Amino acid sequence: MREWTSPYNPFNSLKVLMWREELDAIAREEYMAPVTVDTDPTNTCNYNCVWCNAFDYMKKNVNALSEEHLLKLADFYKEWGVKSTCVAGGGEPLLNKGLTAFLERLAQNGVESGIITNGSVMTEESTDAIARWSRWCGFSMDAATPETYAKLKGINDNKFFNKVVENLGSLVKRRDELGSRLDIAFKFLMHPENAHEIYDAAKLAKSLGVNDFHMRPVGWDNLTVTKGKPGLDFEPLIKIIEKQVEAARGLESSTFHFYGVTHKFGTRLERKINFKRCWAPPLLATFGADGKCHLCFDMRGREDLILCSHDPEPREILKVWGSEFHKNLIKSIDPHKCPRCTFGPYNEIVEQVILQDKMCRFFP
Repeated sequence: MREWTSPYNPFNSLKVLMWREELDAIAREEYMAPVTVDTDPTNTCNYNCVWCNAFDYMKKNVNALSEEHLLKLADFYKEWGVKSTCVAGGGEPLLNKGLTAFLERLAQNGVESGIITNGSVMTEESTDAIARWSRWCGFSMDAATPETYAKLKGINDNKFFNKVVENLGSLVKRRDELGSRLDIAFKFLMHPENAHEIYDAAKLAKSLGVNDFHMRPVGWDNLTVTKGKPGLDFEPLIKIIEKQVEAARGLESSTFHFYGVTHKFGTRLERKINFKRCWAPPLLATFGADGKCHLCFDMRGREDLILCSHDPEPREILKVWGSEFHKNLIKSIDPHKCPRCTFGPYNEIVEQVILQDKMCRFFP
């Protein structure tokens, strides 16, 4: 399957090569400030998705960061030299009432923000704030019909789908009114239950005026809610998926792009590990809703992979960042036991390009 028409897009992992200084520092184990951070305003969620990768994290305790602390984080990110933050987490970020103030402070501080939301609790205020202050927003849609949506999201009311579609349309409208540079993505986690709806979902996305349709296979083999469960084999569906993707790619235009991200997965769309050890966590810090700094956002909630507390004082991370403790935590990770590896290609690039110089990087 072709992943995209143009390689110049937000989902191409090769953009990590723009961060050569950071990659060189990682290879030397002399960590710089992260390029980006993850911020989890809350780990409360109003859905119960069948593929939830934060199930363990949310089950332990439910937390939300105060507006005061979110603003403190926004100021610390600027001080640390962080360029951006993804606002998502183990819950629905818009359930935190301090989010709009947080987005505005980030923008004032020159820190770009991106939001991942299920879109169900958007208000006029949050719609305006995202359109006005954020660089991108991804709606976790994952379906083309109310029935499939309700089934995969673990909710009993089919009306939620139309409500979220309406909210997505409202964000597109506000973006256009403001003339903002907000990129809006219709996100689609591909699962055997929704693979037959890829084309219809892409048609819906285009009709709503979003910029991007972003599809990737759902992770399943090391997640508590899906591990060992039947029905998650993509192999019998590959031909159907290919046909759906090719038809959806035919919808592309100068303003609508289809991205079927598969380079992080194997031929059966399973998790892929093409590197010897984990390297990439220093590119990103994760500030959790539990007040802890987690080593990796894919591993939120693991008590043995917590760097420090950030609440009440975010600067605590400066005491451990790049320390032997930090380095040893990274070395302790067994990639084969991770629930997924969002940064798998980055780990490959550290080994293949930085350490082994397989691209003759100092030559044109």
